[in-house]
Amino acid sequence: MSRPITAGGRQVPDQASSAEEQLSLEEAPFRVTSKRGLNRRTTAVRLAPLEAALHFHAGQYVLLADLHGEVEPRSYSVANAARPGGELDLVVTAVPGGQASQWVHERLAVGDKVLVSGPYGNFVRGSADGGPTLYLAGGVGLAPILALLEEALSSAHSAPLHLIFSARTEADVIFRSQLLEWQERHSNFRFIRTLTRASGEPPLGRLPAQLPRLLGSLVEQSVFAAGPEGFVDECAGVARQMGVQPRRIHTEAFFLEPQPWGERVD
Repeated sequence: MSRPITAGGRQVPDQASSAEEQLSLEEAPFRVTSKRGLNRRTTAVRLAPLEAALHFHAGQYVLLADLHGEVEPRSYSVANAARPGGELDLVVTAVPGGQASQWVHERLAVGDKVLVSGPYGNFVRGSADGGPTLYLAGGVGLAPILALLEEALSSAHSAPLHLIFSARTEADVIFRSQLLEWQERHSNFRFIRTLTRASGEPPLGRLPAQLPRLLGSLVEQSVFAAGPEGFVDECAGVARQMGVQPRRIHTEAFFLEPQPWGERVD
């Protein structure tokens, strides 16, 4: 009998019971090719496939596990669009008491082999999302947004693309140089950051409250919001109030506290 299990706070289909069955059905070996700290809490890891590339859509996530089954598998959004070499970029925030995030931050090293399964999730661009698009990211919720943006900017998409990124402080504005480079290279892309726990250049304050002041009507927009659950719910609510059709609102919520593997999240 199939049952839902949790993957970092998201529901995914049940997997085979044995490690051997999981490997043959869903898991593939990857090697860590780079690892760099983005700030004191966040690390970016790049993985290269050792066998066939994993086919995924921008915005989806994978499960990451160690080879020996000593660390509970956790879900991480892929932070890049599909590339010829099949590389995956993952962004991992250290969570107090989080077994997997501590493993990634403290023990995982360049050259190590890991297991990746997936992809999972439906936080992807649909046929109705080809026009102006607003991306709203809170913290590490920027990861799937980066993949969606990379895909859109590398295509013939010419409609306006806006990203508003909510971070605690300036040090938490990860991938700033990449976003500014995209903004310089693509006339249809605009990047705005807002800070919630620091002073500085405006805009400041929580992103949902900033939306009506930063943007006008969103009637013709598609909206993608990713981040902590409360942040995502508020963004979706404000987007509806500003005229976005419900079918054009896409959300991806993250749970910040550790969730035991196999335990139901209600």
